[in-house]
Amino acid sequence: MSGTSYDRNQRDDDARIPVAEERLEVEKRQAELGEVQLHKTVTEEEQTIPVELQREEVHVREVDTGDRPVQSGEDVFQEGTISVPVRGEEAVVQKQAVVTGEVVLDKDRITEQQNVSGTVRRERVEVDEDYGRHRDNFQQHFTQRQSSLQGGQYASRTWEQAEPNYRYGHSSAYDERYQGREFDEVEPDLRSDYESRYAQSGQSGWQDLRDEVREGWTRARGR
Repeated sequence: MSGTSYDRNQRDDDARIPVAEERLEVEKRQAELGEVQLHKTVTEEEQTIPVELQREEVHVREVDTGDRPVQSGEDVFQEGTISVPVRGEEAVVQKQAVVTGEVVLDKDRITEQQNVSGTVRRERVEVDEDYGRHRDNFQQHFTQRQSSLQGGQYASRTWEQAEPNYRYGHSSAYDERYQGREFDEVEPDLRSDYESRYAQSGQSGWQDLRDEVREGWTRARGR
């Protein structure tokens, strides 16, 4: 592991190497998710309301009273027009705004399940001591394999060029994602990860190099 070292002369219980990983933590907060709009419009209509009105009617008649002297203050022998007011009720129209109903919005709080995704990082510890125990076997496997290749772009490779493949397979065998699974079962995932790592280094031919990766995996699993 680059960038990390410790004293190999220390006792085993004195060597402490932190291994960290990131985990998703989800918090909830209040947010405005949308709105409900209510539109009020004003319409006009003609209304007719029946109403009873009272008024006075004038009936003119003469009544004989018998002869009597003219009283003081009575206007007699004067010409003119006499106005007698006639009273009655008339309809006066007024408008009054009244509340005839209400629109009630009921909001219910519901709970729904959502999946929150995020990318987290995780540290892996590669056991160099364990890899070192198998390194000679890996070199021997590489030499035998190279001698069987008949030309091609990989026939002239050196051990230094091939070793990352053995190391990749060896470390992948310790990956907790693949625990309890066989190489053939996880090979599609290993190939995708391998090609994403080494596509720019000229070692992108999985079919030609998978034997080296598999050898590293097999040795790590103790087979």
